[in-house]
Amino acid sequence: MLDVFGGSVESTALSGLVNTLDPASLILICIGVAFIYLGGRKGLEPLMLVPIGFGILLANIPLGGLNEAPYGLLYLIREKLLMTEVLPCLAFLTIGAMMDLRPLLSKPWLLLFGVSGQSGVIFALLLALALGFNFREAVAVGIIGCADGPTAIFVSTKYAPHLLGAVGLAAYTYISIVPLLQVPLMRLMLTRNELSIKMPPSKDEVSDSVVIAFPIILILISAVVMPGALPLVGMLALGNFIRVCGVSEFAERYVKTLSTFFADVVTLLLGLSVGSALSSSAITASPDLPLKVLIVFALGIVAFAGDLIVGILSGKLVSAISRGKINPAIGASANSAFPVSARVVQREVGKASPGNIILMYSLATNLAGQITSPLFAGVILTILAALGI
Repeated sequence: MLDVFGGSVESTALSGLVNTLDPASLILICIGVAFIYLGGRKGLEPLMLVPIGFGILLANIPLGGLNEAPYGLLYLIREKLLMTEVLPCLAFLTIGAMMDLRPLLSKPWLLLFGVSGQSGVIFALLLALALGFNFREAVAVGIIGCADGPTAIFVSTKYAPHLLGAVGLAAYTYISIVPLLQVPLMRLMLTRNELSIKMPPSKDEVSDSVVIAFPIILILISAVVMPGALPLVGMLALGNFIRVCGVSEFAERYVKTLSTFFADVVTLLLGLSVGSALSSSAITASPDLPLKVLIVFALGIVAFAGDLIVGILSGKLVSAISRGKINPAIGASANSAFPVSARVVQREVGKASPGNIILMYSLATNLAGQITSPLFAGVILTILAALGI
């Protein structure tokens, strides 16, 4: 009798699970499993793609209640930590603690490359408007072009929370495949002679006073010019100040925590919450939303490609102005995919001209892209706030 009872319970649970699964849930579960496989088995950005994959998977398995209000675990993480902008800000705190800005501060002119690397925002925003997105949605989609996951999530929570899952997923997915876009574009747009241009060894001669003062100056500039970026820039500056302040017992303790354990926890929670936003109930809440989600992914590629193309063109322009003293390849690293993008540039330069080392220049350009991404987003947010949007 126990066997019969157990069998009936199992049958009822299984039938209940099958009956509550809809086609959208099945598709999203497959996407979640694919992300887990890519991260966990293929090593493609596992720190981000694995928790995103599990977030998608757990959010779309019915009867579990993990993604249901008011006490589901994924629901609480998303609503209390992501939608309130806590996790994106904490992510920038950890980023600041890991950044050595001396290469950039010794060559501040490289910040111009960082600005050019945000061009994809404009391309994606205009295309989104042309494809029927309203202005607030187009802003959220365009910010994918900053090539920075926390920045894209920060803006999306403000302007298009219903697209949060798609925007976050697109941002982190394409950050992980930047090298796949970067290499063919570099080979298409740069000649062997351009890649072979040698630059003098980089000397990071910056006084400690400048390094310590920079985070404070960054906060003041943001507060005056782009207050919309202050939450992200403030946390970035705090993390960096902790790193460079010079008080060894204070810096060593916090930098070690922020750059290891704390960064891993924030990344895990960020991935789970972004993945959980891609539930079938959220995507099918509006008839046109599934199509918009697909378009977001397509525009994400446009945004990232736009960043790389304009960055490379800027590098060619600077190289021409300098009469061949600047290797234009460094423009390809003017994005937030730090330090992967800089290493890809060095690898391609090394193939064209063995022994040609421009890594410190490309790293500095990569840092410029990392810093300008929240600043650029802040400028957009400040302008929109002034316009009452």
